[in-house]
Amino acid sequence: MKLKPLEQQVVVITGGSSGIGRETALRMARGGAAVVVLSRDEERLATLVEEVREAGGIARSIVCDVTDFDEVRRAVDLVEEWFGRIDTWVNNAGVLLYSEFRRTSPEEFRRIMEVNFMGQIHGALAALPALTRAGGGALVSISSAESFLTLPTHSAYAATKAAVEAAMDGLRRELIDEGSPVSVTTVHPAVIDTPIYRTARTHLPLMPSAPPPVYDACVVADCIVYAATHRVPKLYAGGASRSMSVIQVAMPRLADAVLGRFGMRFMTTDAPALDWEGNLYTPVPDGRIRGVLPRRGRRASVYTWLALRPLACLGLGVAATAAVLTGTAVRRRGR
Repeated sequence: MKLKPLEQQVVVITGGSSGIGRETALRMARGGAAVVVLSRDEERLATLVEEVREAGGIARSIVCDVTDFDEVRRAVDLVEEWFGRIDTWVNNAGVLLYSEFRRTSPEEFRRIMEVNFMGQIHGALAALPALTRAGGGALVSISSAESFLTLPTHSAYAATKAAVEAAMDGLRRELIDEGSPVSVTTVHPAVIDTPIYRTARTHLPLMPSAPPPVYDACVVADCIVYAATHRVPKLYAGGASRSMSVIQVAMPRLADAVLGRFGMRFMTTDAPALDWEGNLYTPVPDGRIRGVLPRRGRRASVYTWLALRPLACLGLGVAATAAVLTGTAVRRRGR
C-alpha cells in the first residue's frame, strides 16, 4: 500500500518547537500537509504555528510531555477530533546529556531513558491505532548515529537511541507479519547543528560541542519527509552517519582506539559551560532551528541526496558501469 502524498496528510511531530522538529514542521507545511506540533514549550509552539499560518499553511499545537502516556494519548484524541485522522507520526522529542559514565547518576540515566526512549514508545503505542484507523500511514522515529557508535560523555544518550533502534526494528517486523498498512522508519542523524547542544545538561566544565562533519537540520527534515511518503526501514541523515555504522561493525577496535585517544577533545568548546540544569526535566526556551556549534552545519549530504533519489542513484550506477565497460573495450581494441 502506498503512503499518501504529503499534501493529503495530517502530520504530528513531537519535539516540534525547535531544531529538527521545527524545521520538519515548516517543511511539511510548505509541502501542503496539515501539521500538529507537540512540545513542553507552549510559547515556542505558538510562534511556530504563527509562522506556518502566516505562510499560508495549516498548523496547530499541543503542549505535551512525552514521558506522560496519558498526555500523549490525549494529544492523539485531539488531533483526530480536529482533523479526523493521523497519517504520519514523527517521534522526535529528545534531550541530551554530557557526562562521563561514572559521573552520571542513576536518576539521570533513568530520566534520559524516560524522555528519549519511553517518550518514543508512548508515541508509537498511542499513534499506531490512529494510523491504522486512517487506513495506513507512517511512524517515523528519530534515532541517531550514536545508536551504533557511541561518543565519549554520551553513554546515557547513546543507550536511549540504541533502545529506540531495537524497539522499532521489532515493531516493524511484527507489523510486516500482520500485513499492517503502517510503515515504520528509523532515521539516524549524524551530528546536526541544533539548539540541543546549548540546552543539554552537562557535567563538563566547558560548553558542549561535537566532532565534524556537522550537518544542518534540513538534511534530517529531508529524510523525515521522504519517510512520510515512502516505505523505507532506515535512513541515514548525513554520509557520516552511514560511515559510523560501517566503522562500528567492520572496525570496532579502530573505533575504540580513535575515539578513546582523540574523542574527548571534540566534545567541548573553549567557552565555560552555562550554570544551569539544562532541559532534562524542564524545557529551556529556545525556538531556533540552528544551534551554537563552532562549525555551521552542511545544508546537503551527497550520500543522503542519493539515498532519497534511488532512480538517480541507479542512473549513476548504470552510467559508471557503462563507462568502465567502454574503457575496457577501448583498451582491448588498442592491444
